[in-house]
Amino acid sequence: MDAYPYPPADQPRPLAVTRYNQRMASRVARRAHLDEPAVAVAFTFNNLLTLVVFGVVEDLVRFIPTVGALADVAISLLSFYFHRIVIVTDSHVYVYRDLPLHFPGKRLATYDRGPGLVRIGSDRQGWWSHLIRRGQLTFRDGTVVYHGFVWIRRAQYVAQEANIPAGR
Repeated sequence: MDAYPYPPADQPRPLAVTRYNQRMASRVARRAHLDEPAVAVAFTFNNLLTLVVFGVVEDLVRFIPTVGALADVAISLLSFYFHRIVIVTDSHVYVYRDLPLHFPGKRLATYDRGPGLVRIGSDRQGWWSHLIRRGQLTFRDGTVVYHGFVWIRRAQYVAQEANIPAGR
C-alpha cells in the first residue's frame, strides 16, 4: 500500500504538483464556486466496474490519431454520471459528482485536510488487483473513488496533498 506521510514544513514534498495540475485545479475550483485556492485535482470514477469499462476505453482512445480526442469527448459525455471530481484546496478536500466537460455538480463530501485522510491503493493481493486498484482513493469515512490506472499521477497528487495538514 502506498502511503504519503506529510513532510516536515521545512522540506519539499515528495511529489511536486505540476503547474498544469494546479491551473486545472484552480479552473475546476472556480467552476465549483469555491473561494479557496486549489492545490490539486483528480477526475475519478464512482466504482471499479465503471473504471474498467469507461476508464480504460477513455485512456486508450486518446492514442487514436485524428479522431481520438473526439471519441474521448463522446465517451465522457456518455459516462459523466459515473465520474467524480476530487479537488484539494488549501484547507479542504471536496468530492463532487461530475457534469459533462468536467463541471462540478452536486457536492458529495467535504473533508478537512490532515494526516490519514486518504489512502491510495488497495490491500488486495495479486498483480491484477494491484494494477487496477493503484488509483483507488479511500477516504477516512469509507468513501472510495477510482482513478484510471494509466494516468495515475493526479491521484497521487490528491493523496499526498490531502494528507498534509491545512496551511503547510
